[in-house]
Amino acid sequence: MSVVNRPSVSPTDTIRPALPRAPRGAVVVRPVAARAQPVDAGLPEPLRRFGAIGLVVAVYLGSALFVPVMTNALVGDDWVYVRAVEHFFQTGNLHILDLAVVTLVFQVFWGTMFAALFGLNFGVLRLSTLVLTAIGGIAVYGTCRELGVRRNWSALGAAAYLFNPLQYVLAFTFMTDPHFTAVMMIATWGYARALRPDRPSNRLLWLASIAAAMAFLVRQQGALIPPAVLLALLLARRIWFDRAGLRMALRVALAPAIAMALYYLWLFRVNGVPGQQEAFTIKILTAGLGGTLLLVGRMLFISAIYLGFLALPVVVVALGRLGPLLRSLPRAAWLGAAAWTAMLVVGIAHFLSVGFNPPPMALMPYIPQYLGPGYLGPTDVRGGRTWLIPGWGALGWLTAICALASLVFAVLLLRKVAPPPRPDPTRFVAGMVLLIGAGQVVGVLPPSFHFRNWIVSVDRYLLPLLPLALCLGLWALRGLGARPLGAWLTVAAFAVYAVIGTHDFLSLQGATWDLARTAVAMGVPLDKLDAGASWDGYQLYEYSIDNHIRTRTRGGPWWTDLFGPATDSTYIVSTEPVDGYDPIVALPYSSWAREEQTLYLSRKHDYPGPP
Repeated sequence: MSVVNRPSVSPTDTIRPALPRAPRGAVVVRPVAARAQPVDAGLPEPLRRFGAIGLVVAVYLGSALFVPVMTNALVGDDWVYVRAVEHFFQTGNLHILDLAVVTLVFQVFWGTMFAALFGLNFGVLRLSTLVLTAIGGIAVYGTCRELGVRRNWSALGAAAYLFNPLQYVLAFTFMTDPHFTAVMMIATWGYARALRPDRPSNRLLWLASIAAAMAFLVRQQGALIPPAVLLALLLARRIWFDRAGLRMALRVALAPAIAMALYYLWLFRVNGVPGQQEAFTIKILTAGLGGTLLLVGRMLFISAIYLGFLALPVVVVALGRLGPLLRSLPRAAWLGAAAWTAMLVVGIAHFLSVGFNPPPMALMPYIPQYLGPGYLGPTDVRGGRTWLIPGWGALGWLTAICALASLVFAVLLLRKVAPPPRPDPTRFVAGMVLLIGAGQVVGVLPPSFHFRNWIVSVDRYLLPLLPLALCLGLWALRGLGARPLGAWLTVAAFAVYAVIGTHDFLSLQGATWDLARTAVAMGVPLDKLDAGASWDGYQLYEYSIDNHIRTRTRGGPWWTDLFGPATDSTYIVSTEPVDGYDPIVALPYSSWAREEQTLYLSRKHDYPGPP
């Protein structure tokens, strides 16, 4: 019996009819699956292009309705900068107090413009910061777009920037940090767009250069932006030491160079070098090699672990794609991840070795000023503020989360180290943003020398890393197939915490100043009242300097020595009763995170009055 070999038939062959072959050379038209239309396909073009970022900015500005932005009080050190605006607005002469360690010029002009439009008061100057920060959020969106990030993800980056608790609370002050960060991002966006390989623009390059000059005229570290851009161009072989390269370098750096030259000419010949700027220089020179290396090591670790917190919305998304992320990690990048891990482990061990009594903090947040363990804003009033986070155990978990997030963020960036299979024009922009960020890490060091033997540094110095990290993180997420829901939920949680914490902080500051004004109305002399750092500085610093008054409060808080030497602290404003003082007035104030809080105006036991 013969066996006939039949070809095997697959199940699909039985249901798929045979198609005749097309003649050689004929054009074959194959059916193409219909592509899903984007959800915004039916919207008008302007709304489709700008609707997402417009909504983010509108929600951000609208959130100010829940925060007492017009509070008639100052915050932290911002009285130093408010004084400069008041002097310029009233006299037309620019003058910077001895306590200012920053350039400040652009911020003074920006605040004066708002004062001219809406009147000179503390709330208006705080509003000027809020508006500039919103513009910075748009610049974050634009930078993300130049990095090839889609519109909805770019809007996510802007929201993560605007509603980060550290950024949010600083936006409701007149501190230099949010002003600098916003202008830095405007310059970064301008450079990224002007230097696109496919459509470079000399006009935009000049505008970006002017923005970088403005950044320098807020804080000195703005001078590090143009060198980072030039280094990115050099590494990308888009500039060289020839005539064309010189022209490009002038477009990038000429405006900042002119701004620096004119500023220092004015500073030395007209204003005079502020005393604190000279003091910072002396502290840098006297630190020695050992002190400098210790500070550098500490700040590298602190910057790395704070990156985990700053980039947390991006990290949450990356965790959902951790498997593909690790599988696509180049071999060489594993060495970088190991080194990053070692730095985190060594840094955590080092700070644990200092003990659990700050300063400095032994766990996250390591350098709290505006982002404390459960509250927002500095604690510059007697009695301080109670923690919302219940004890050191919770801070241990916070440290672990931030360390893990920092490592994931590093892995996310290291994944992009391998060259792509085809040219990617966004890699140049990413490299430029990375170099600008590295420059800002260096920029944290000089002002930190003032704190190196005290609290190491302060968290607001790290604010410029926030938008740069978010832009790079969103760029690195491309191609992972990630979904943004987890990031949006994280941003929403940040926003709720930021609004509540900022409300409570400004409520405390407003009540402190109201109680101090009550004391003055009762007949208490200004030089007998200590009502916290901002009040003492605003009311007594210049009086103390003009009258050559040394510290009259022995063993008092730091601000009675630095900001208000003239006060003898016979009367104090505090958040709780203080030994040696009798409370004479109690003032309740609003708090959303806690039960109703109370401030106290107290008088020394042995002082008869008034009142």
